[in-house]
Amino acid sequence: MYMALLSTDKIERIEVEFQGGISSTVIVELFKLSGERFSEATLRKYVQLELLPKSKRVGVRGRHKGSIGLYPVGIVRLINEIKRALESGATLEEVRNSQVGLSGEVQKLGRVSSQVLGRLDEAIQTKEGNVRGVLGQSLSRHRRSIERQLEELEEFASRVGGADKSGEGMCTQGSCE
Repeated sequence: MYMALLSTDKIERIEVEFQGGISSTVIVELFKLSGERFSEATLRKYVQLELLPKSKRVGVRGRHKGSIGLYPVGIVRLINEIKRALESGATLEEVRNSQVGLSGEVQKLGRVSSQVLGRLDEAIQTKEGNVRGVLGQSLSRHRRSIERQLEELEEFASRVGGADKSGEGMCTQGSCE
């Protein structure tokens, strides 16, 4: 039975509203409000199967407030696509090897790359004068290179994940680099 998945407009509004990250409670509530069955247990299962990224612990301001787990807001779009695929009859393993699952892996690589580049930038800021400038320029080149590579991997994941069992949509000899 087809359920009311989130619309593209709704997802875009959520992505703007929760740019800094989104909690599991909010994620579950968003899907429940749209009439979709979704629970924290399902969220954890998808994370364990590496269909979705892990949350990041973020401290809450205030004394003895602890921390909360925040997911990258793109997780809402991924969940929506996973649920759409499952509703059309795909298995979780098929989803994992589809465009949705592979795209999630590329996004994970993008998040890790961003963290590494951020740490490199922090280290560069501790350097003096001319050295800082030279290293900063080099880091900018690496950043652009990584961004291009991620775009190419995303497109490649789309081709691989979009190919059906007959080979339709697969790369032909020499067309995949």
